[in-house]
Amino acid sequence: MDETIFSSGSMYSSGEEEILANEGLRLSRSARWRERSSRLVNFEPAVFLFCFALSLSEIELTHQIIYQTCCGQGFQRSECLLVGTDANLPVVQEIEAQVKPAAASVNTVIIAIKSVIPAFGALVMGAWSDRFGRKPVVVIAGCALLITYVALTGLNFLSSFVQVNPWFYAAAYIPFSITGGTAILGATVYAFLSDVSNDQNRTIKMCFLNAVIVAGTTLGSYSCKYILEWTSATAVFVIATICILFGLIYIVLFIEDSIIPGADNELGSSLQALFTLNLIRDVTQAVVRKRSRFVWQILWLIVGFTAVVELASGSNAVAYAFVHHHLEWGRTQFSNFQLTESGLKIATNTIGILFLKRIFSWSDTLVALISITSHIICSTIKGFATVGWQFYMATSLTFFKGMETVAVLSVCAYLLPSNEIAKFYALTMSLVGLVPLGSEYLFDYFYQETVSTNPGLFYLLGAGIYGGGLAILVCAQWLINKRNQPELLL
Repeated sequence: MDETIFSSGSMYSSGEEEILANEGLRLSRSARWRERSSRLVNFEPAVFLFCFALSLSEIELTHQIIYQTCCGQGFQRSECLLVGTDANLPVVQEIEAQVKPAAASVNTVIIAIKSVIPAFGALVMGAWSDRFGRKPVVVIAGCALLITYVALTGLNFLSSFVQVNPWFYAAAYIPFSITGGTAILGATVYAFLSDVSNDQNRTIKMCFLNAVIVAGTTLGSYSCKYILEWTSATAVFVIATICILFGLIYIVLFIEDSIIPGADNELGSSLQALFTLNLIRDVTQAVVRKRSRFVWQILWLIVGFTAVVELASGSNAVAYAFVHHHLEWGRTQFSNFQLTESGLKIATNTIGILFLKRIFSWSDTLVALISITSHIICSTIKGFATVGWQFYMATSLTFFKGMETVAVLSVCAYLLPSNEIAKFYALTMSLVGLVPLGSEYLFDYFYQETVSTNPGLFYLLGAGIYGGGLAILVCAQWLINKRNQPELLL
């Protein structure tokens, strides 16, 4: 393979050409992956297991925190078991009024730990990934995730015998968060796909990974209640821990790294190098480096776009409250709708993207534009919905949504040299990971303020935010067009 494709003067500034020249040996070795990409063993099975485990335990963790908080306030265990369920007994409602605010504080801290700490850890780990390879970073983050779930399982098991302070559940997330959390896992796996793909199949591979994430998350969430009925709460965490362990074993045994570092960057040759300030310097330089032909502006517009999309998705936090009170749906009906919507996303990210890229030859930016427009239409229809079938109509008519993020990540891979992809992905996902701290509060507050006059107005707020994302994406497309790169033109 011609190595000059990685340092074309038509794409990078003179400073960037020097960086690429210094990375020549590494890129030459990495290029061999592209030549045999059809035979690769990828991360998808491990990602599925990780997402399944995280989703499986999420609902039960919330219930356990409420239960432990209730017991800690002196209520009877039999009464605490009913808190957070569909029981409408007056005594249970009275207990909930006292317990839920304290439990919400614990959950808020957990969200903060899972969002704020990874924002710093992921940046360093992203630099590790670009310097030492993708696999070591995923293994480190996976081991930290395993430690977190061993702790959660142990705490849940102990709670059957003794009173457990619910704040210990928050502390259990610290190991995984320090290593970058889900932000670094996502950034590194997507960077791996960038290494082993080309401009023709990169978006297809990334969309397939996105489908795997949706499938794992949906299956985990949907199966939680059945596992609880058949077994116990502790068994839920045991199953989640085993899934993480199997995913980690799969990575260690079967995944071959896509980046082969030079002798001076071998992970085992100089362990001290992992803790130097050079990694922070690498991240800083990647962020502030002057780039040619609007690359810097396009990249930051993409960061803003992904953050706006994440902000708009905060409407999901109050979706059940809306359908329960306005459409009279129960949890089963809502779960069935979520399953339908997830099924359409999976189909779009597998079969749909093949048609769009292979048959119609749509560009990545056009895929993102169509996807974000679908979000706007879907949220608008839901905002005016008065009966349940209109929700199904909304998601059926806008089945192209769900591909916008991976499409713009694919654009980033085209614009950036290989030795900066993980840094940028980590930066993007770290910043986006901070958004839920405010998005859920925003939509919850907005819903509470408008529920008496127009309960669906929060969906229209979400549509407006998606519209802001559309405007950002149009600006990015305009700059891409100015670059005169035919591959990215609409």
